[in-house]
Amino acid sequence: MEDTQTKQIKKRKALVTGASGMLGAYVSRLLSADFNVDSLGRGEVNTIRCNLIKDVPELGSQKYELVVHCAGSEDDSEESLNTEGTHNLLKALSADGLPKWFVYISSSNVYGQEGENITEDTILSPHSSAARSKEKAEREVSHWAQENGVTLTIIRPARMFGTGVHGETLRIFNDALNGSFIHIRGNNAKVSLVTALDVAKAIVAVYQSGGIYNLADGKNPMLIDMVQAMTANAGREKRLTTLPSSWAAWVWRLCRWVPAINRNLNPTIVGDRLKTMTIDGTRIAEVTGINYYNTIEVIARRDTDYPYDEK
Repeated sequence: MEDTQTKQIKKRKALVTGASGMLGAYVSRLLSADFNVDSLGRGEVNTIRCNLIKDVPELGSQKYELVVHCAGSEDDSEESLNTEGTHNLLKALSADGLPKWFVYISSSNVYGQEGENITEDTILSPHSSAARSKEKAEREVSHWAQENGVTLTIIRPARMFGTGVHGETLRIFNDALNGSFIHIRGNNAKVSLVTALDVAKAIVAVYQSGGIYNLADGKNPMLIDMVQAMTANAGREKRLTTLPSSWAAWVWRLCRWVPAINRNLNPTIVGDRLKTMTIDGTRIAEVTGINYYNTIEVIARRDTDYPYDEK
């Protein structure tokens, strides 16, 4: 009978970029059941330490069967991670030997800022530099995969939550918890949400099939419901500050030098938060049979079945 060490040696190899981030950590843990998983990134926890934008070593000789490219950003200031980082990764993999499967983590932001129940067949209309860089990376990965006979899966997740949440979502989370979030009265805009754990489960279930998939739990709550759930994360829901839009504009003009005011009442941010943007995640659910967690209940820590401490 084979011992555990022998079985581990015989496992296939997988590479995960951004493994120290929120989604990458979940993906790495789930893949480790069937793969020897290497991680690539700048942090000390990575087995391959490098900067994707600058110095990616040749990787083809490692003979990875699967690569899951989670490293990326939805902040405009870090768009080069999506474009240059992806380009450098593909170049490093092409040096000697190619993976059988490649998964690229894109974003639902490639569809634009506004719309309801958007499907994978919707024409892309990215509205920001980061979203445009995601679209550009999608195009490069698609061309590379087709040219090299690699099965490609592109994942376009909704706003994700999990251990290690970051970016604009983390900023809203922090403002909600410390009481500085400001809600615009009458804002009934809806958003799509999904847990990073569900995204990781879907990736593991679908990577061999290829295709383009939206990821969202299908609940599409209002933005205010999401923020209210964030306040409950600390154990008790807090009452949110609410202002009419006319007052919000006036307060911002007088106090925009205050960081919390600028984060919440900047006209561009207010305009974005007034727009409904929901995506349809049924395609991958039908393919994989995945049952999504209710992300709102997870954020509020009310879902007793969700493994909050796992990453």
